Amino acid sequence: MQVLCIGDSSIPGDGRPCAGLSKAAIEGAISITMSGPEGVVETLRRAQYDIAVVQQMSPDVRLLRHIRNSRLPTPVMIIARDITASGVAEVLSVGADDCVPASVDPTELLARLRAIVRRASGHDSLSLHIGRLTVYVDRRQAHIDGKLIPLTRREYDMVELLALRKSQVLSKEAVLDNLYAGQSEPHGKVIDVMICQVRKKMRSLGIDEPFTTLWGIGYRLNEDAFAPLSARMNGIDGIVSQVSRESSIPMAPGINIMAPSDALDIV
Repeated sequence: MQVLCIGDSSIPGDGRPCAGLSKAAIEGAISITMSGPEGVVETLRRAQYDIAVVQQMSPDVRLLRHIRNSRLPTPVMIIARDITASGVAEVLSVGADDCVPASVDPTELLARLRAIVRRASGHDSLSLHIGRLTVYVDRRQAHIDGKLIPLTRREYDMVELLALRKSQVLSKEAVLDNLYAGQSEPHGKVIDVMICQVRKKMRSLGIDEPFTTLWGIGYRLNEDAFAPLSARMNGIDGIVSQVSRESSIPMAPGINIMAPSDALDIV
């Protein structure tokens, strides 16, 4: 998970993330980039961050309003040292996705961050359902038609990342940053190898092409590959039925009716 942590210059010595974020980063769960409030909109536009965390003395809507007025879809969490019910209500009404005290337990903080990122990606539960693919975030398992895919820890992380961002193309660098979260990163070729290994495992469970490769750009989850078998068969039946109807149209003398080009391909 890529986190942009925005410090508050009014807080002495806040040149580092709060304790909860630091602990999550040490455990390899998230990758943190520190930033000041200046130029934060441009920073969020330039890079792919899963969430922005704003550290403040007390909840303040000014920076949050600036981010939301810039039409940025990045979810935002506020972490403040002094919290009141009215302060929390105000930032939530302006567009914050959550607001927690700086004393929040690291385990709870990480769970909240993951929940926000999940919801922002269109998933409202701990399991991500994409056709025949189900990713159980709490169990760190991925299944095809209910059958467990035997993934390594890094392979699971990659599948979860691509499932969460199913509509996006991710570069190798973005995948590396998310998988290794600030640790010593291997060469980019490791992602190519990992993609091949996961492809092989999914093909053994009936998924022909789980990932789309855009050469020189990156990878994207191929949602069509996970479409339920019944939906695929219905689609094929519909095409054949349409061709059958079109080919049975009575023809008047001297009039030639050309079959559609897609029908010729099927025949």
